[in-house]
Amino acid sequence: MDFEGRKIEASNLPELDSFDKSKIESALILSFDKFQKITSNEMILHAHFKQHETDGIKTKHTVHLKLSIPGDTFVASETGWILVSVLQKALSVLERETVESVKRN
Repeated sequence: MDFEGRKIEASNLPELDSFDKSKIESALILSFDKFQKITSNEMILHAHFKQHETDGIKTKHTVHLKLSIPGDTFVASETGWILVSVLQKALSVLERETVESVKRN
């Protein structure tokens, strides 16, 4: 995946068609840019993908996210059947945690 110079690490990404791959890539890039505006610090976004055993045709997915900024780390995890939706939910949780932390400080 090409994250255009952003410090985003995606590990264990399953085989995807080009449409889902581009949706995941754009979701990570958009969220990274939001985090950059919120924190205005140097940071690294780690995204770890995991597939669970299949149940017939469907496959269950888990996404673990970790946003590391100087002096703080934020984490979020989500599980579900549709990988893109799971990633978007996890990014939303991570964004909420980041905004709340910045408001407190």
